[in-house]
Amino acid sequence: MALGVLCRKGLAAVEREPAGRTKRVRLTAEGLEARQQYCKLTGKVERLWAARFGAGLLHPLQAALEAIAGDGKAGTSPLFAGLEPCPRGWRAALPRPATLPHFPMVLHRGGFPDGS
Repeated sequence: MALGVLCRKGLAAVEREPAGRTKRVRLTAEGLEARQQYCKLTGKVERLWAARFGAGLLHPLQAALEAIAGDGKAGTSPLFAGLEPCPRGWRAALPRPATLPHFPMVLHRGGFPDGS
């Protein structure tokens, strides 16, 4: 669903691999610019929050979140325990991911690991 929005806005392009059914998604020039703007914006938001709430409050929050996510790798991230698929679901037949998603997203239809 989100990929369709990105493509319609000209931020991403879907390309078919020459052999097989695989598709590849890449950011367009506009998408790369939007990603750079996102990084600038999140940095600005963090600075505004530090000014508003105090860095002393934000650093412990960041440390707590980093402890939960870990390094994002399968063997060391505590979050991977929550990604165990239902054995009767279609995701159980897929290979286990090696890293956590960089931009997890739950849509209006629900999302993994809630059994969807």
